[in-house]
Amino acid sequence: MHTNSYYIKRVMCASVTTLTFSTKTENLIGKPYQIVNTEEEDDGDPVVNVCDSQIYCQGPILAAANLFGLYNDSKDYVDQPLKDYPNITLKSFNDTFLDPQTGLYNYTNVTLKSWIDAHFLPPGDELDNCTEILIGWTDKPEKLSSRIADPELREWAFKLHGIWKELCKKISANVANHSELHSLIPVPNEFIIPGGRFREFYYWDTYWVIKGLLASELYKTAENVILNLVSMLHKLGFVPNGGRVYYEKRSQPPFLIPMVYEYYENTGNKTFLQMVLNDLDTEFNFWQTNRSVVVNINGTDHTVYRYNTPSNVPRPESYKEDLATAKNFTSNAARKQLWRNLASTAESGLDFSTRWFKDHLTLSTIETTNIVPVDLNALLCWNMNLMEYLANEAGNTSMSAHYHYLRSNFTNTFDTIFYNQEGAWFDYHLENKAQRYCAANDTSCFYPAIAVPLFASCYRDVDLRKPEKLFLFINNTGAFNYAGGVPASLIQNSNEQWDFPNGWPTLNHMIIEGLRKSENPIAQEQAFQIARKWVLSNYRVFNATGHMWEKYDVIDPLPHPGSGGEYVVQDGFGWTNGVILDLLMHYGDRLFINDCTKDSTSSDVDASNINLILVLFMGTFVVYFKL
Repeated sequence: MHTNSYYIKRVMCASVTTLTFSTKTENLIGKPYQIVNTEEEDDGDPVVNVCDSQIYCQGPILAAANLFGLYNDSKDYVDQPLKDYPNITLKSFNDTFLDPQTGLYNYTNVTLKSWIDAHFLPPGDELDNCTEILIGWTDKPEKLSSRIADPELREWAFKLHGIWKELCKKISANVANHSELHSLIPVPNEFIIPGGRFREFYYWDTYWVIKGLLASELYKTAENVILNLVSMLHKLGFVPNGGRVYYEKRSQPPFLIPMVYEYYENTGNKTFLQMVLNDLDTEFNFWQTNRSVVVNINGTDHTVYRYNTPSNVPRPESYKEDLATAKNFTSNAARKQLWRNLASTAESGLDFSTRWFKDHLTLSTIETTNIVPVDLNALLCWNMNLMEYLANEAGNTSMSAHYHYLRSNFTNTFDTIFYNQEGAWFDYHLENKAQRYCAANDTSCFYPAIAVPLFASCYRDVDLRKPEKLFLFINNTGAFNYAGGVPASLIQNSNEQWDFPNGWPTLNHMIIEGLRKSENPIAQEQAFQIARKWVLSNYRVFNATGHMWEKYDVIDPLPHPGSGGEYVVQDGFGWTNGVILDLLMHYGDRLFINDCTKDSTSSDVDASNINLILVLFMGTFVVYFKL
């Protein structure tokens, strides 16, 4: 019996649902719950599992636990620690359920649940609280005390600051000593979890966590959190999606270099910078080596980047969901490509959004590996710029010169591939060999990704009109018109969490920061107005629910937590708290609770007055901005 070469059938027997696993190579194409055949095939696409674990990443126990519906959330199974070693657990499973004569596993949901309860501990059992090791803790940090004018907002900030104690975790001694019993990957220091079902750290979440920790003056914790990611880099050669073994084949948006930049700018700790500089170079090289693709435009080759994970099996943490998405696919090759696209979208952090769907409607048409995302490329452009600066600060002039050269060339590539003269940046489609452009009045056009080049400053200094033109383009889509902030798209009724009506802290923060850092006063004022909406709507929801949330419905004038996606909305919440604390660092002197009464259902900056306002504010720059 090869435990990684099996098929699955669902058999209904009266009121009892029984699963039978067969190693026979019978044709089950089109049956509802078929697992991809892991034997060699002629499609030239060998199966790539997400990790080697026969408990957490592949094997009959993972399949049975999910297909029997024992868990409302697939992630609960893969987060459970084992009570005994994996080989002993797997042998027990086979001894209990496998019929050696037929090669079939036979059990009911009752016997299976009883066996799992006997061999696994509850999820979350592997983490310890770390209240006592938050070095430098004070209940009311000076930054929050001095930069927030409104007393109610200041008290709220202190409460959010206090939540770090709840979200701060450390690996238990059992995980450190017996990592084979856990899906959690051991790291040396404390870390901040998002909250809710997310019982581990996540890569791109950590950037906004770092921003919040720096506002809270928890500099040592910020340093330790970064060092955890560096330890993952040493282990895997890149920073994975998160701190579990089932994330070992995919990453997330590249924010390690920006994290170190933010930490260094706040602390001036050159010793730390010099210690991790080569690791940052390794992280960038991972993307350059493993996620690059060449696009030819008018006879010139351009190297750009995409999300493209090697795994092509169901994600363990979303196992039953991925099987359901593939149920109408008629070949193993098609299923494997679907699962690669689903995992690659998880690598983007935006899982899921109609942005990645071929028909802008249906998850099964997902084609993420065919898309060259403008935001990923803008972030890597930013990484190049930051590496030039950080290497120079660390005294490595040759590395600094190398990244200066890379960015100088890449800004030309970036304009060529992504910029459209309508005034915005767009994704590029590899198969169609064209930008995914659409007009501002097309509701399928707007995604916050188009603003990330401003956030990442990936445009030449002489391009003075680009911030203004982007502001006008987004303004014309209507995306600025909502009461609680900017939605993740304008695609309605998709039921995907990274679509309308949800607004996300990360996306709103990048839009705000991109507009704020521009030299255009109109864009800067719009940044403040979005920040005002976001902060005050978050405040109102906190007062109503007592919690911070991962996402919010930004459409309803009465703000509330978001919805949609593969799981219910989660509270906590690491990156949400970090975004609020950072925005209060920038705008705390201008934000007041009584602003909640201001009408914010339409765009706060009148684009028709841009000529007049620009003349008043910009003076000699009118020649560059006049419309």
